[in-house]
Amino acid sequence: MLVLVLSVWGTIAYKLISASNPKLTDLPAQQDIAAKNFKVDTAIKKFSISTVDRDPFLGNYLKKETNSIINKKKKTLSWKPIEYLGIVKGDRNSQNIFIVSINGKQYLLRKGQTKDSLTLLFGTKKSLTLSYKNQQKRFDRIQ
Repeated sequence: MLVLVLSVWGTIAYKLISASNPKLTDLPAQQDIAAKNFKVDTAIKKFSISTVDRDPFLGNYLKKETNSIINKKKKTLSWKPIEYLGIVKGDRNSQNIFIVSINGKQYLLRKGQTKDSLTLLFGTKKSLTLSYKNQQKRFDRIQ
């Protein structure tokens, strides 16, 4: 029994030692290869681009473009009746509050606030700028 135990432990020790120190195989020496007498092709190849009448993937014929220019009329927005009545000074740290009359109703707006689809972009004591459907308009204070 003692012989069997020693042989098992001896095999395990041998495998651990042989795995930690593997034998390195000799690699053949590499030869340096250098390119001598190489040529650079400096000739410029010419090509041309031609129009394609047919879609290569779908097989459909492409429509030819016409040179007609279509004038798109800008839709004029009808702004609501707006009046800039004045400004209320806030504390030193807070923003100014602007008094704006939209459709006859008075609102107190801060910079960036929206009422009735109108956004207050910026304002001063004399005028303010509002945005409505991606269009901006400046309004002067009523005196």
